[in-house]
Amino acid sequence: MKYNTNSKTKLFILFAVSAISITVAANNDTCSSHLAFAKARSILTYVLNSDSQGKQKNDVLQKQFQNANPTNKTKEELGVCFQYANQNTCCDQNIVKLIDQAALLKVKPLQQSKSAFQKLISVYIAQVNKNCTSNVLPSSPLNFDDIFKNSTLKILQSNRTAQANCKINFAKAISSFTRGALCSICAGVEKVNDYFNDQGQLKISQSSVNIFQQQTDQAISCFSSFLTASNIEIIVKELNAAYIKNNNICGQNVLTNIKAIFANSKVLNNDGKGGKICKGTTVFGDNSACEKVLQGDSNLEYNNLRFLRFDDQDMNRLLQSVEDSVVDPNGVNIYITSNNDNQIDENGNGIMANFDGINTNFGLNKTIGALFGLIYFLF
Repeated sequence: MKYNTNSKTKLFILFAVSAISITVAANNDTCSSHLAFAKARSILTYVLNSDSQGKQKNDVLQKQFQNANPTNKTKEELGVCFQYANQNTCCDQNIVKLIDQAALLKVKPLQQSKSAFQKLISVYIAQVNKNCTSNVLPSSPLNFDDIFKNSTLKILQSNRTAQANCKINFAKAISSFTRGALCSICAGVEKVNDYFNDQGQLKISQSSVNIFQQQTDQAISCFSSFLTASNIEIIVKELNAAYIKNNNICGQNVLTNIKAIFANSKVLNNDGKGGKICKGTTVFGDNSACEKVLQGDSNLEYNNLRFLRFDDQDMNRLLQSVEDSVVDPNGVNIYITSNNDNQIDENGNGIMANFDGINTNFGLNKTIGALFGLIYFLF
């Protein structure tokens, strides 16, 4: 009888402790109310929803984050977010890995979209079809891929290779900036209020803003150099020689029109008001005006003789680019590089997120382990 009573007592304790553990986890709002998480979670969700495996990992890990008990973590455990080591963070190694992959995936659609340089070929095709008769053109209709990948066009291919490096470096800057924003959710719960001002703006370091501005400035300037009037003329003359028979006069009209279309090029890091488009202070909000700057005018391919300028949609993006951060001497690093960014290529085809090393059962495994330990202790 004594044995049965003790067994019942132990079982009662076991179930009571289990229930308390579950209740505490469910009611733990320290991490769910983390200010950075409230701002950054939408970025994670938006980016990872495009990948079925990433979406599944994100759904689970966000819930685990919200129910986590803040714990002191080492640099090794926090990976790319190591600046928050030795703080009571809600992050673990799995959500940090997710953040690293999300920053990489952020730039994939940007790389897959046509840049202003690629649109130059589309504009060329449109102008040729508009200005030249079929008897001076190849028997097969001109198309973008055939021209853009034509290895016999030495000038075009040389320019393509060079501008691709500019485009890749720009994407790496965007990925690093995104990674810095997402890592802010790892700020220790005892520190998070120190990282935000009374207006809810994230305090960021001047040095990291400088790096972002420097990298985007250089990449945009580099890219824009391939769309100058003189360089466009060299490229178009090579195209005319390859695709227009007998140096027909229509080729000159094509060249004149294309130079006019690109005459007022806005592939510049300039918002027209004396500021930068890529300021490095829009951390969590709509930063698409900066992210899409290398694409030029969104209607460039469709409106002939349209100057390369911001249309209403572009201007709306610029107006929505709210500065949700502020430079502060004690601010966090908002520019975080990663070896994963070495995957970034010109067209985004080489960007392959890897979620295999991310364990979504980590929190559950710890709970089960603790319960088995309790059972072993009691029995």
